[in-house]
Amino acid sequence: MKRLLSLVVAVLLIFTFVGCSKQESNISEKETEDNKLVLNYNITKEVLEVESKDTKIDYPQVIDYPGELLMDYMNQSLKRIADIYGNEDIYNHVQIDYEITRMDENILSVLFKGTGEIQGHGKINIQQSINLDMNSSNEITYDNLIKSKEEVMRILDQKAKDKGIKEGIEAEGVRLYFKDENVVFYYMPLDDSAKEFIELSVSEEDLKEYINTDFGQVPAS
Repeated sequence: MKRLLSLVVAVLLIFTFVGCSKQESNISEKETEDNKLVLNYNITKEVLEVESKDTKIDYPQVIDYPGELLMDYMNQSLKRIADIYGNEDIYNHVQIDYEITRMDENILSVLFKGTGEIQGHGKINIQQSINLDMNSSNEITYDNLIKSKEEVMRILDQKAKDKGIKEGIEAEGVRLYFKDENVVFYYMPLDDSAKEFIELSVSEEDLKEYINTDFGQVPAS
């Protein structure tokens, strides 16, 4: 009798454990679904290959966006890096891949990285970015994002010094991309011997007083 009672208790405990686990699993799945961001667009990968130049460039394209004309403008922007390094005669042996560093309802940010050769100058490291305002299809650049360049350069100068760059930021043509809740500024140092890009990450919270949130009107059809 005692053995039978022990067996019944054990079975009940097993069912209780399984039931609790299933309930916790369902809660976890529901929380995951609730936290998923539903976007009105998707991304597909395209490749530009030029065999005669030993060149292969991966680039993204927007699909399923509710507005064919705006989507076309965005895709022209996203393909520009491939067009430059793939079709201009001075570039050879180019290999470029990309990373989507931010993708939400407001901003699509794509970082392109790779290597190549420039005729007469040898090997180069390539780093470019395309940032899109998903509401207007307009590109977001250093020039139209930053409304107080002096203040932002002061922040970047201190960031560079904190990174061990004694002279601070010395650059022409600072570019940027978005990653999570940060803006990542990058540049090639003015030193002719420099081969690597320097990146300085600043939170959007620290920049909120100095940056724009409006990037122009929707282009006319």
